[in-house]
Amino acid sequence: MELKEIGDFISSFPDFQSVILYNDQELEALFNLIGIKQITEKKLSNPNFSKYWDLSAYKLPELSQDEFDKLYIEWLEISSRENNMDEYGNLIFLIGKSKDWNKLKYRYVVKEI
Repeated sequence: MELKEIGDFISSFPDFQSVILYNDQELEALFNLIGIKQITEKKLSNPNFSKYWDLSAYKLPELSQDEFDKLYIEWLEISSRENNMDEYGNLIFLIGKSKDWNKLKYRYVVKEI
């Protein structure tokens, strides 16, 4: 029910994190970089969200600052993105949120249209 409106989604899941990617191939590359392999997308028939990926069977990496910095440099290399504060902030949740998110029973990535 929370997927009916973006505002409802945000209200229902205040701990969510937005990541801006150019396409699904970048998402797949990011999944691979953080150790999530062979994940299957599931389609949604929703005016706001087109599909989702269930990460519940995977643990997100719990990175130190140094580990994150190395991962970030790898991300820039494989994605050909610019090194700037927006891009850095796009992935910073991997330092601050992974430990708590790994304790949750369900973890999803939802693609907004």
